[in-house]
Amino acid sequence: MAHNTAIRLRKDRIDGFGDKVGGVALLHPYFWGKEPLGGEPTDAAVRGGFERAWQVACGGELGPDHPYINPMASPEEWRQLGCGRVLVTTAELCWFVVRARAYAEGIKACGWDGELQVYDTMGEGHVYFLPKYDSELAAKELAVVADFVRRC
Repeated sequence: MAHNTAIRLRKDRIDGFGDKVGGVALLHPYFWGKEPLGGEPTDAAVRGGFERAWQVACGGELGPDHPYINPMASPEEWRQLGCGRVLVTTAELCWFVVRARAYAEGIKACGWDGELQVYDTMGEGHVYFLPKYDSELAAKELAVVADFVRRC
C-alpha cells in the first residue's frame, strides 16, 4: 500500500501536500505474482492460499499480477516514486522475502533518485515482530524503523 500510495502521490498530487512525502517504510511487504520468482514456493496449494488472501483483500477485482500486489508488473513507474527515502524490511524465512529483495534491487536500478535502506532479520519469518513483540530482534527492527522515521 505504501509503495502504491507514493506512486499515486507523484501522479495525482494531494492538495496541500505536493507530490512527495519524506519516506516510505515497507515492513515485510506482501508482494506477490502469478509466476514464482527465485526461491518462492512453487506448490500450487501454497501459492493458491496467498492468491486467495489477495482476492479477499481486493474484493476479487484485481489479479495477482496487478501492480498493487506485484510492483514488478510496472517497474517503469518506480522512477516516479513520490518520496525521498525507502525502507524495506524483511525476514530470511518470510514467504515474500524474494520479492522484497527483488523490489529493493529494482528500486536501486531504476534511476529513482532517493535513498534506499534494506533491513533483513535472519532466522525469522513474515512479520515475526507481531507475535514476538518483546524479542531482541523485534526491538532491533523497531529501532531501525524509528531511526528511519526520525530522518524523514
